[in-house]
Amino acid sequence: MFKQKSFAEPGCIGCEAHLDYGLSRYCTGFRNRKRRKPFRKNDPAYKAPKWCPKRKDPCEYRIYSYADERSAVMARLLETDEAGDRELVFPLAHRYRLRTEGRAGLSPKAFYEQANAEDDASSPLPDESIRTGDVVEIDTGLGQFFFYCAAPHDFRTAFFDVKRIQTGKTTDGAEVS
Repeated sequence: MFKQKSFAEPGCIGCEAHLDYGLSRYCTGFRNRKRRKPFRKNDPAYKAPKWCPKRKDPCEYRIYSYADERSAVMARLLETDEAGDRELVFPLAHRYRLRTEGRAGLSPKAFYEQANAEDDASSPLPDESIRTGDVVEIDTGLGQFFFYCAAPHDFRTAFFDVKRIQTGKTTDGAEVS
């Protein structure tokens, strides 16, 4: 059984497009708009509103796999990417490469719950196969959430530095285990 988690999205306060002018709040993040958009009274005070230009609907997903067989063997030998009993996993990003990306109708919380459900035999992303050791990124536009596949139906939240991954996509024909 997995532990109940919450995945909080960052709000407007830290956004560079957020503008406070007196008691009024504005959003300047729209590309084709000359004027800034004012916040309404019924918009949330701390969370990003539904009309936020940064929000991606549906969310995007990216799956990162080991770059090659050598990286997978090194990870297994050194056991650096092993999850153990930890809730938060730290896979080494320089061993990974982007395998595939697409759009999914799942929020990070829905993905986490569906991926860890023991009664469901299907993958949370039906078009993609997720192998042990893969890192799945769910991008909402406001924030990125990473999940490490420790085993089938055992996904853990992960800290993953995307800037350090190897460039290029892995070939789907090469099976890296």
